[in-house]
Amino acid sequence: MIQSWFLELRRRNRLLADSGLVYLLICFGLAILPLFDSRELLGASIWNKPFKFFLSTTILFWTIGWIMTDIPNKKAINFISVSVFLLLTGELVLILFQAIQGKPSHFNISTPLDGAIFGAMGILIFLNSLCFIYLLSLISKVKTLPSGYKRGIQLGLIIFLIGGYEGYLMAGRLTHTVGASDGQPGYFLLGWAKAYGDLRIFHFLGLHALQVLSLIGWYIFKNDPKKMTIFGIAYFLMSSAIFWLSLQGKSLF
Repeated sequence: MIQSWFLELRRRNRLLADSGLVYLLICFGLAILPLFDSRELLGASIWNKPFKFFLSTTILFWTIGWIMTDIPNKKAINFISVSVFLLLTGELVLILFQAIQGKPSHFNISTPLDGAIFGAMGILIFLNSLCFIYLLSLISKVKTLPSGYKRGIQLGLIIFLIGGYEGYLMAGRLTHTVGASDGQPGYFLLGWAKAYGDLRIFHFLGLHALQVLSLIGWYIFKNDPKKMTIFGIAYFLMSSAIFWLSLQGKSLF
């Protein structure tokens, strides 16, 4: 089943399918590196952040590689695929470069080089967001998709963009924890602070809204855009409530 799904994904978008698979294999390597390198940064393995970002990028590559197949403009699909691949790969390389040195990749302006790397990642993410705005405009023009599924993709992309831009709030603060310094005890793998507000939660929910709402749109509200819209609004309100709690310095639980 998984093999047939991946073969279909490769048929739809070979670049994003294969690059996602490569990054997934890198994830396995990053998962075992702590067994040989015990260095930690802010209370977690230095390899934890690269692992999360490579995994998240794999999921994103496979998601947009799958949903873009219904766009009739093949040149536009190729442009978005190549652009997203290059931009996110650039960010991953910078994150990995800093991890190898045992340095934080985000909010780190301690040296001119660190500040330049952090600034470069911000530019890459901004350009990547423009690609997703373009993708949203293309999806909105497609007439052949089931209405509920299409609405799920649209709402997922909108919330994805909002969640992405919330990252600039964290960049402006040079921290993601509210009420304490970064590096507080957090939940396994995710790292979200247990006792304080953490702006990464809304960021996470926003960035993965594309997967959640697309799947809900296909499997539950495939031909019911009205109910899909209600679900999408509820998802955004729930995410926003968590964002508000985080701004107050309150933990998720």
